[in-house]
This record gives sequence, C-alpha cells and structure tokens, in this order.
Amino acid sequence: MKKNLLHRPCAAAFFLLLALPLSAEMVAVQGGALPKTSQFPGKEVAAFQIGKFEVTNSEWKEVADWAVPKGYDLAGTGGGASNQKPVSFVTWFEAVKWCNAKSEKEGLTPVYKLDGAPYRTGRVVPVVDASANGYRLPTEVEWEWAARGGVKSEGYAYSGSDDLNAAAWHPGNSGGTIHAVGTKAPNELGLHDMAGNVWEWSWEYNQMRYFFRRIRGGCCFFSAVPCPAAIRGIVEKSERSHGFGLRVVRNAAP
Repeated sequence: MKKNLLHRPCAAAFFLLLALPLSAEMVAVQGGALPKTSQFPGKEVAAFQIGKFEVTNSEWKEVADWAVPKGYDLAGTGGGASNQKPVSFVTWFEAVKWCNAKSEKEGLTPVYKLDGAPYRTGRVVPVVDASANGYRLPTEVEWEWAARGGVKSEGYAYSGSDDLNAAAWHPGNSGGTIHAVGTKAPNELGLHDMAGNVWEWSWEYNQMRYFFRRIRGGCCFFSAVPCPAAIRGIVEKSERSHGFGLRVVRNAAP
C-alpha cells in the first residue's frame, strides 16, 4: 500500500530542513527505464545528477552578477519577490546561459557552446558538449524519471504523493503566488517542487515547432492539470513569464 510521504518517519527531519538555509544541493539519480504510463514508455535514462530544489532568486542573482562582467548578457534577468522563492521571468535562452555561467563560476566545463566557445550572449541555439561536466537543463526523460522517483518510484500520481496538496503549490492552494522552495514534501529521491510552484525548462524542442521548448511540472497559476509527472507543456523559447523557472542537472560523476 502506498504511503503519503508526510506520514513517514522522516517527516520530522523534513520539517527541520525547512528552518535551515537551502542550497543548490545535487542529488545522484540512478539510471533506468520510464514506465508504460509515460509518454516515453520504456525509454532508457542514463544516471545523472539533479538539483534538489528549483533555482532560487538568490542563486540566480549571485551567478548573474558574477557573469555579467565576464561577458554574459544576463544583466537584469530573472525575477521574484523573495530570495528563497524559485526564480521566474526566465526565458529558455537565459536559462541555458545561466547554466554555463554557473559552470564557469565553479570551475567546471560549460556544456553549451557556439563555435567552440561557451555560449554567453544572444538568442542562438547552442551545441551541447556531451562530455562537459558543467550544469545544464535536463532532457525531458531525465526530468520525468527524476520527478517519478527514479528506481525508488512508488508510482504516485504526483511527484512524491497521491495528494496534490502535499506534493505541490498549485492554483488551489497557492493563493496565486510562488512559494519558497522546499516547503512541500520531497519525492522518493528527496527532490522538492517537481510538481507545481514554477514550470521548469527542459532542453528539448518540439519536432514540429522548432522555436518551442518543453516545460515540465506545472506551476502555482492557471491550472493544476499539468502537475502530474507525465504531462508536458510547450512554450516559445523567448517567452518570459512569472511562471517559468528552472532546475539544473549534471552528468553523473565519473
């Protein structure tokens, strides 16, 4: 029988976490295959690392402020009302460049390249350096595999629970506002907010509509329909909205 995560023995530790400073901690995700209920049934997913939380306003600003003097056109990007709330008003192009900036800031190899150099400016779709150890946006299958709990999945309807209110900030309980990351129960992998709060950009584009990119997870505005892990959204990659944010991934550690 399934058990709601809020009722597990780790609940006390979870609520203690809410009182502590949050970081961009990465969680190791074992590889596997998506289930039949996915729109990618049986699709194999290699091991990777993913952010425990959505990127916050404070994280975005710290990296962007560092990156602008280095040639990144990230000045004035991102938005939100609180440092610990997920960053929003982020386009797909800005999310990709921010991943590169975070990589360079931490001494890692940037993933996204143009003419062999790190992608730092403009609205051009870069090339992926698959061997790079830096930060990047998740592929759709990576995002969904992690949202479902990976090899630890218990088959919940939402990421970590069958109770949408326990798993997500959505239009029915959010008051129409974004909330601080980590204030809903984690899923089986310890990941927070993979349902609701803000949409998260993925790398993939729609094969029939190249200028659009996939977003996942739903948000706290408009509708709760997209909150299940299998649901996919699609948005023009230059779109900027209070509901669009990101979560970073990296290749699995060697």
